[in-house]
Amino acid sequence: MTDGDILIALGEHDLAIARAEKALDEIPEKKAILQLRHRIRELEGVREKAAAYQHRAAALVARSSDEIASVQEKIDAEQAKVLSGRITNPKELQNLTREIDSLARKKDTLERETLSLMEKAESGEAQVAKVDAALAEGSAKEAELIERFRQRGGQVQADVERLKAERVLLAGRLPADLLERYERLRAAKHGIGVGVLTDGMCSACRTSLPADSAQRIEAGPEIAVCTNCRRLLVVRPGSGA
Repeated sequence: MTDGDILIALGEHDLAIARAEKALDEIPEKKAILQLRHRIRELEGVREKAAAYQHRAAALVARSSDEIASVQEKIDAEQAKVLSGRITNPKELQNLTREIDSLARKKDTLERETLSLMEKAESGEAQVAKVDAALAEGSAKEAELIERFRQRGGQVQADVERLKAERVLLAGRLPADLLERYERLRAAKHGIGVGVLTDGMCSACRTSLPADSAQRIEAGPEIAVCTNCRRLLVVRPGSGA
């Protein structure tokens, strides 16, 4: 094969790969998978926040419970003094009673706050469980969609992989500078970097070249440049106007 033959084959492979990948993109299951994965990422974010909320609430419950226990120890200690009979001074007994009442009120307040915190912790735990269930359902749905996508797009994907492997071999047979020109043009020209001069027309841009330009190109080297679209142009004997 000449460099021109290889360029044409390379261009045909690139077009075939683009068509096959477009067909893959248009399979309904692929769009559904992408949408579902986006939703799963959102749910994972929600779960992270819910778990952090539940963890903070649980930590506050533990701290509040410890504080209640400490206050209760103080109440018990003060009551033990009163009940011991060792304190007979009315003023001192009155002060102890007031201290016990103050501690009891503090304990009541802490218990109410702890109950509220426990409700928040339970709410966070329920939210985590709810999100976990949704994530499990999403994972199962994703697996189902992937299997359906494989069934519908498996052959197309296999074709893409085969074409890409063949493309690597073709590209390796071109001179480095020519391959670089082709790749640069393909990137700049909507995926098409080469055309063939056929009856004075560039097959890439579908434009008929002026007769003198077509004749001049045909008389030159096998690989030229289209005077209209500036893509590489493979010339075959007798292909001019």
